[in-house]
Amino acid sequence: MQTLLLIDTCGAGGGIAVAHVGHSAATVLAERELPGRETQELLMSALADVLALASVKPAAIDAVAVVNGPGSFTGVRIGLAAAKGLAEALDKPLIAISRLAVLAAQAPASGNVRAWLDAGRGDIFRGLYRDGVCTDEAMITGECALEEAEGQAVIVMEERLATLCPRALAVPPVGVRQALPLAAAMLNRGTFADTALLDANYLRIPDAELHRLRAAALSA
Repeated sequence: MQTLLLIDTCGAGGGIAVAHVGHSAATVLAERELPGRETQELLMSALADVLALASVKPAAIDAVAVVNGPGSFTGVRIGLAAAKGLAEALDKPLIAISRLAVLAAQAPASGNVRAWLDAGRGDIFRGLYRDGVCTDEAMITGECALEEAEGQAVIVMEERLATLCPRALAVPPVGVRQALPLAAAMLNRGTFADTALLDANYLRIPDAELHRLRAAALSA
């Protein structure tokens, strides 16, 4: 049995959980929600509270996991900085999880899944997954997302995207509970990130798409 600390501050709200991870299951020992506007101020005290509730000392943690985006720029940065700092201070391995992967994992069936997150300004964070394995993640325009998703399975968790694509499967917002199975599987496989090199998974519109949008605007 291994002990995992999991942090997710990517969305409007955030969360922290401490869990025991076995070979076939993960059990949450303690969990704390973080209101989005107070994440930065409350994160470190919430970490201490969760560890105390779980009766786990920091040195007893076997790994630190973090949902490293995409999502709120500030939220992603805060959570990632905390996770990297803890991993380095405790000399523990770090696990990085894509928020799009967490969303895609909520699909009821395997196969090809397109996970969408609202990137603001009409854009979409889009992840392509085949049987749970990521084949591509990018930020694209809503128009492009609809075009490429024609006839494909799409999963969303935000009302705007459910309205944009009514045939999409809409699920409740994902958080640490939904990220835990992915983090546990990565811990059991020993799939760790390089703590020093790991960066936030912000995603951005590819340069080719930016050039196309600028050309379209100029010709309009």
